[in-house]
Amino acid sequence: MTRGGRLLPWLFLWMLVPEAFAEPDIDVSFDGSRLEFRLDAVVPAPPPKVDAVVHDYSRLDRVLPLVVESRSLGEVGDGVERVATRLRGCVLFVCREVDHVFDVRARPGRWSSGITVPELSRVRRGHMSWLIEEHGGDGVRSRLQLYGYLEPDFAVPRLLGPALVRVWVRSELEKSVGRIEEAALALGDARAMAVEVR
Repeated sequence: MTRGGRLLPWLFLWMLVPEAFAEPDIDVSFDGSRLEFRLDAVVPAPPPKVDAVVHDYSRLDRVLPLVVESRSLGEVGDGVERVATRLRGCVLFVCREVDHVFDVRARPGRWSSGITVPELSRVRRGHMSWLIEEHGGDGVRSRLQLYGYLEPDFAVPRLLGPALVRVWVRSELEKSVGRIEEAALALGDARAMAVEVR
């Protein structure tokens, strides 16, 4: 078989499901004091599973590379849940751990939001909004959109510089898409095994 003949099936598959090969659309800006980010990605897992994984506040470490610990602190208002996380990031040889507490208003099928609680965090201000919806009309893919900003209450060492931080955060966001997919698909397997055991 010629080289072109070997590539033809892959090209045909790519034309049928281009989203499977699409890179997430990620934008990150950082000026030394404020980090802004945007993520738009297709996750090859059904929306209910992606939603369950993203809103499992006791296990955020399995889907967000920066999170090393997370837990719910309970409801603090009508439909608002307080979540505590410990973030750990390393750029080159500089590592830092930061406590970040935020109030989440989860609204499945609509825009959810998380707002930083500054008095309980090492973050002066922060806000995130995210939406998980069906993608492609087949029920097996989700579109995840995430927007947000964070203003840490400490200075980033000059040695690192904004450009290096932007590259690092972009890489971490890209990893999170794969982790969310893996956790969502494993969630389905775990539930199926639980049903079989019963």
